[in-house]
Amino acid sequence: MNPLVWILGVSGALFLVFVFLSGKLILDQGGSGGGAASKMIGSRKKVGVIELNGVILESKKVLKQLDKFSEDSSVKAVVLRLNSPGGAVAPSQEIYEAVKKYDKPLVVSMSSVAASGAYYIAAGSKRVFANPGTLTGSIGVIMQFTNMEKLYEWAKISRYSIKTGKFKDAGAEYRSMTAEERALLQGLIDDTLVQFKRAVADGRKLTAVEVDAVADGRIFSGAQAKALKLVDELGTLQDAIEEAAKLGLIDGKPKVVYPDRGRQGLAEWLINQDSEDSESQGSWGTALQSALTQFIYGVLSIPNPPVRLQPGVYWLLPWGV
Repeated sequence: MNPLVWILGVSGALFLVFVFLSGKLILDQGGSGGGAASKMIGSRKKVGVIELNGVILESKKVLKQLDKFSEDSSVKAVVLRLNSPGGAVAPSQEIYEAVKKYDKPLVVSMSSVAASGAYYIAAGSKRVFANPGTLTGSIGVIMQFTNMEKLYEWAKISRYSIKTGKFKDAGAEYRSMTAEERALLQGLIDDTLVQFKRAVADGRKLTAVEVDAVADGRIFSGAQAKALKLVDELGTLQDAIEEAAKLGLIDGKPKVVYPDRGRQGLAEWLINQDSEDSESQGSWGTALQSALTQFIYGVLSIPNPPVRLQPGVYWLLPWGV
């Protein structure tokens, strides 16, 4: 390729990126150069969406995101999107307490699964939405151990411990558990279950009898959970956003925002902007993204056609930027 063409192509692409980012910044901030429409979009009241995905092992990230939206005066309500089978007890309890005491309207939206520790968290919300096919419930506590004593014997491996008390190696995989140890650990998880059931009863305004009837570890579909008063409504994430907007006294369609995702490539940034701020970009933003993509691939002759991810959004480079 002629080096001059390559340089001109890169320069043109960078110029278009600069124009796009500058226009986006003006719209977001409601700058004076954007006119009345830009000011209206930039000042629109917001609903924040926080996603909790996967096994719950720590609470720091979600708590930080909750604090961020709490401090943002333009965010009038929050939706906590749960897609988790549960996890550790303590972080689930920490997030539950934060949700329960949150200073703005907070609505939970359940995705594919919101069970066990994730349901614990949901119980602290003022309103809970689930899809009809969501898997939820699993109100219970479990501790799992593996007895590898026979395997060690077969492999001629001897394991032992030096301990300061008879319970210090309770649950060790190299020997069978004693009856006394089993009773000790059973008492531990029974106490944790009492805490779980109390949280569900308080959050869902259920009686102890009603909670006991469903707190045996069973999972439910979203439709079953609604019939049992474990969730409030059957609906999508968008339904939960609209409900949060009502609770936040937002008139009209709110602007939906997500917490910062940290450092990311340009392509990922564009994808997030399209999903979160499509209205503030407007049709010109979509057209510019498409034109920029075609320009880069056409002038620079980059192999592999772009994969269309969402309307008007492409990965600009096969390996990211």
